[in-house]
Amino acid sequence: MKKKLTLLLCTLALALGVTSCGELKNSDELAGRKVSSYRAEITNYMETLAGTTDGTPEDLIRYEFANYLLSITPQAGGMTVDDLAGMYGIDPYVVAEQFTRDYELDEMEKAVDVDANAVDEYISTKLGFDLSDEKSTGATLYNDFKDCSSKAGKYKGIKDYNIEKSGKTITSTIVGDFSKRDLKMTFVYSTLDSSVPTAMNVEPVYTLGEIMKKAALNTVMGILIVFAMLVVMSAVIKGFEIIPKIEKKLKESKETAEDVRPVAAAVPVSSSNNETDDLQLVAVIAAAIAASTGASTDSFVVRSIKKR
Repeated sequence: MKKKLTLLLCTLALALGVTSCGELKNSDELAGRKVSSYRAEITNYMETLAGTTDGTPEDLIRYEFANYLLSITPQAGGMTVDDLAGMYGIDPYVVAEQFTRDYELDEMEKAVDVDANAVDEYISTKLGFDLSDEKSTGATLYNDFKDCSSKAGKYKGIKDYNIEKSGKTITSTIVGDFSKRDLKMTFVYSTLDSSVPTAMNVEPVYTLGEIMKKAALNTVMGILIVFAMLVVMSAVIKGFEIIPKIEKKLKESKETAEDVRPVAAAVPVSSSNNETDDLQLVAVIAAAIAASTGASTDSFVVRSIKKR
């Protein structure tokens, strides 16, 4: 008993050791990049896109408000946030944050009016998306995120992150914590060039109960479809049995009609021939009587003929 218990403990310790060895740390490198770099990139995408779920992103509001402040400041000489960012070689949203750090967000929201096009331009600038091409990877990710986030609720933060390497593929996955339904974002890289993701995807995270319910529904639908196809096949097979019988009945009725038609036509012909023969016989008899008696055929009438 002690040997079995010792063996069980050793096996468990070995399994835990293998598991811990398989986990990647932020300092580990994959295809020339640290794990922390992969994590920072996908986290930036998640938080930037998630910032649009509650309305206008704060960075965009600050950017628009900074441009508003510059427009009403004579000393600015008509310069914009982008002009200042270009002069100093820094991100325009960093410049906007410096300009607006003494203002409350509610105050800035009331002063500026940000439309949907401005939000799209903000996403395009922050993440480098080419939204003009609807089939591009970035545009597809952005549109998918908008569809998923409409039912996800308010963004709370990052819940989980995972990265793994399989062959020549590196998969980076992050789960965003939302009030109604979590969202999972996945980036796929090639080990030959890990600088840019080859594929980006976002999808809702379903609970085990929802997955089981969906699987049960799919099973029921599959059974119903199979049953319906069996009914249709049975009807077709039955039709193959009925069609020959119908064809046989039609053929028999057609043959019967053809057989009846000649008989019906032959009866009057036979009667007409008999009448002709009787008239000829009467004429012959009348002529014989007239010859033997010397009387005219008009002086007597043959009313009947009795054959013996």
